[in-house]
Formats: sequence, structure tokens, C-alpha cells
Amino acid sequence: MTGSEVAGSSISAPERDSRPGQILWLFVAIKIGLFGTALLANQLLPFDRYLYDVNLVWPLRDLPAIFETLNTWDTQHYLLLSQQGYGTNPMSNAFYPLYPFLIWLCTPLFLGHELIAALVIANLASLAVPIYMYRLGTLFMSKEQAFKGTLLLLAFPTAFYLSAAYTESLFLLFSVAAFYHLFKGEVARASVFCFLLPLVRAQALLFVLPLAVMFVQAAMAKPGPKAGLRYALRTFLPPAMATALGIGAYLVFCRIALGSFFAGIDAQGLFVAGNSIANVFALDRWFVRNFVDVGLILHGYTNSIIDRVAFALCLPLLFWVYRTQEKALFVFALLTLLVPALAGSLMSYTRFLLAVFPLFMAGGALLKHAERLAVVMFALQVLLFVLHATGRWVA
Repeated sequence: MTGSEVAGSSISAPERDSRPGQILWLFVAIKIGLFGTALLANQLLPFDRYLYDVNLVWPLRDLPAIFETLNTWDTQHYLLLSQQGYGTNPMSNAFYPLYPFLIWLCTPLFLGHELIAALVIANLASLAVPIYMYRLGTLFMSKEQAFKGTLLLLAFPTAFYLSAAYTESLFLLFSVAAFYHLFKGEVARASVFCFLLPLVRAQALLFVLPLAVMFVQAAMAKPGPKAGLRYALRTFLPPAMATALGIGAYLVFCRIALGSFFAGIDAQGLFVAGNSIANVFALDRWFVRNFVDVGLILHGYTNSIIDRVAFALCLPLLFWVYRTQEKALFVFALLTLLVPALAGSLMSYTRFLLAVFPLFMAGGALLKHAERLAVVMFALQVLLFVLHATGRWVA
């Protein structure tokens, strides 16, 4: 037997991980099922015309009326901004510019149908979310745990927003991808995602603190303070600067488009949610306003029992995240869970929880039977999507 034959008999090719493909096909199947459900709901259930008409209404143009099921709530603000720009509707100014810009850019590819462009952009971006989520999880957990964490994310009751013309897909993609490339030490790629984040959602401003945690950890990990500091500066200063540049680009955009650096932030005050970062520093008044001086109902805009229960249930789960995840991920989870809740009236809170992806990673690490929970959550997701597709308020 030759040497090459011995080597060939003792060394086998590395086993290919089939889980990313399984996750992707599962997500595609979920999307097909959700869109099929929307079509059936449109035919079999009454559409809430009142709620649809009192909101901003963006015309379908020559699309069939069935597309109303996918043209609800925030979607119409993004469509208006993509076609008419900022300054035409004061409330729309509160939405961040990257998604409307991408819709405007791609609309000609879809024969002038901006709704189709918006749906395609959101859904293509969302397909990368579970892949990045799984890969990020495998950096710190077993492949099985990473798979279960990703499954929990896709099954979460408001995860249908990853298939809607909303910014959930872009924000989750950029957040998870930024962390993945940061932990891999891929500075340039991480910096690109860090720059784009502030152009998508306000919560991106919170990304600076997890970067600071990673900087301190890296500076202390290397032998010798000078070597550690040089490594930390080389690895984490560019993403931090990219995040700051993204914030600056958003403010400059507001100055050019709306006449004031803070016009977009000020427009948040036009919504009934009453979101303001100042509320975070007045917790006593926040508690009274949201839990004492409020007439709670099962689910409303600013007085939802469901939103408050979701907050109360998820808050202690941060301990799981702290125990099982990297500290930078814990800080990100802490901020993205607390700030949207404490800044206003918990409006849309169940949707904002989707961005707290380390919660799902922790669930994958700790739950032996995560699949059972995923089935229950997905059943709720289908129910909530039916309500959303028939014009009703979900989040």
C-alpha cells in the first residue's frame, strides 16, 4: 500500500453542515405559508376598512385589491417616502431613510410597483438573517443549540414582520451580521454593517455600547496593556467610527431633507406612542403612566395588556442571556429590550422584541425541547399575521 493510499484511508473529508440549508428552506416554507394565509384571509375574513382608512393610505395603483393585505400600517409610510420623499407628510419623517431609498432604487425593476419592490427587498434581506444567526451561534454554542436558537427566532409570534414590508429584516440582518463579523475579526465587513444600522432604525444608536464592551475585553485579553490596546484599536475603533459616521449621515440627511438635524427624531413625538429618550430617566412617571393611570385592554395601541405581559416575561430572561452569551451580546439585549419599553408607552413592543435576538440564542442554549415551544409560538404567529393581513392592529 502506498503512502497516498494510507493517507486517503485514514483521513476523511470534513462533514458538511446541512443545518444552514435546512434553516433556509424552512424559512422559505414559512414565507410561502404566510403569504398563502394572507390570500385566504383576504377572501374569507372581513377586512377592517376603518383602521385601514384612518391610517396613512398609499394607493395600490394598478395592483389587485388583494395586495391591501400587504399594504398596511408602517408599510405605507415607507412607500410614500420612496416616491414623494421627506417633508410631504410630517409623521412619515420619523422613519429612517435607507429602506425608502432602496425601494425607490428598485421600483423601476418591478414596473413601477413600489409595494412589490418593498416586499422583495425585505424578504431577500430576511433570508440572510437565519443564516447569520446560526453562524453567530456556532461561534459560542453547539450546532444543535445554534439551530434551536434560530428556530425560536423564526417561530416568534411577531416574526412574520420578516416577511412584511417593514425594516425588521434589514435591522436584524445588519445587527446579527455586524456581531458575527466583529467576533470573527473581519473589521471591514463589520464596519459596513455598523455604518448602515443607524440609517435603518433608531435602536442602532445603542450599538455603540456593545462595541465599547468588546473594545475593553479585547484590550484586557492580550498580554501587556500596549499590545491589548493596539489590538482593540485596530479591531473595534473602525466599526465604532463607522457607527458614528452612520449616525452623522442620518443627521446630515435630516438637515438637508427637513431643514434640521433633529427633525426626524422630533417627528417621533407626533405618534401616540410618545417615545422620547427623556422618559428613560423618569422611571417613576413612566411606571405610573403605563401601569397605574391607564385603562388597560387586551390589545390596543398604548394600553395593551399583551405588550406589558411580554415585557414582564422577557425581562427576567436577560439573566439567561447573561449566563449563556458573550457580554457584548448581553449588553445589546439589555439595551434593545429595555430602551424601547422605557422610552414610551410599550406601543409595538411585541414587534420590537424580535430585534432582541440574543434572547433566542439563550433559549437555544438552555431549552432541551425548544421545538415544542417553537410550534406554540408559530401557531400564534399565524394568528397574528391573519390579524395584520386583515387590517387590524398587531404591533
